[in-house]
Amino acid sequence: AVVSTQSTGVAAVGTDFKAVFNNTETGCLPAYVAWVESELEWFVAMFSRQVFPQGSVVGHGVAGECVAIALKHAEQLSSNGLDMRFLLHRLLHPGIAETLKRDHIQIMEASQLRAKEEYWKKVQYSRQSGETKQLDDLLKTYNVDLSKYCVTAGDDRIYITLSHSVISFVRSFHSYLQDAKKMYNVRVKKQLIDSITSCLQFQAFQLQICGVTVPIAPDDES
Repeated sequence: AVVSTQSTGVAAVGTDFKAVFNNTETGCLPAYVAWVESELEWFVAMFSRQVFPQGSVVGHGVAGECVAIALKHAEQLSSNGLDMRFLLHRLLHPGIAETLKRDHIQIMEASQLRAKEEYWKKVQYSRQSGETKQLDDLLKTYNVDLSKYCVTAGDDRIYITLSHSVISFVRSFHSYLQDAKKMYNVRVKKQLIDSITSCLQFQAFQLQICGVTVPIAPDDES
């Protein structure tokens, strides 16, 4: 609501400004631009306190969705010939960078914790639950065929030869990427590439450790 009200208000002032001056008083244009910049700075300060609070534990997807909405509403200013998205990206950058860093750390910490508790046991799903279809749709995003890892049983069960930690990592990492995509701009390109690389390397390292040291869970399928 705050995003909509702020962007609509600034756009409306721009429309009134053009109507009053009708491009005859070009010397007043810098004053309007300076006013818009001050309004955006105020908005980002309020926005950041809600979306990027210090010590926030907001889940994946929330921050990205909020940033996407803010950028979408900022496009309203383009109708007045004033594209402030670059400025908005610059003002939002500290919060976006901190959010990506926080989520990156959370993924690696969760990966390490799951690896310590890992048992190499096939994951069991019910045919009726729909979880297999959801996982299949997710993996298809990365051109991975889930059927290669499925073992069907004669009853209602489907066994997937992927561990719980791998499936959980894929889901959380996918959510992270979707969130990052909505917040992406050139300022965070290097940070995002480094985060993606380190997350994948860390997960691979955890799997290597588990492959050697984690005991096999008792098989209760029989």
